[in-house]
Amino acid sequence: MSGAELLLSLAGVVTMMLLSVIAYFLKLLIEDTRQLRDELAKLKELFIRLEAEQALIKTVMQQTRSPPE
Repeated sequence: MSGAELLLSLAGVVTMMLLSVIAYFLKLLIEDTRQLRDELAKLKELFIRLEAEQALIKTVMQQTRSPPE
């Protein structure tokens, strides 16, 4: 094997290793993005429930403050 072939082989191995590392981190990024999407959906649902509960409490408070007729 000549020096040029050895250098090209080494460059190929380094490139393959770098691409493997990039693929691994992209996989982790995709998994984190999916988890974040799921957590955001849960947070939106919780927010809607809290808004409804707050409206209900506000209604009850207004009814108890109004003088009886």
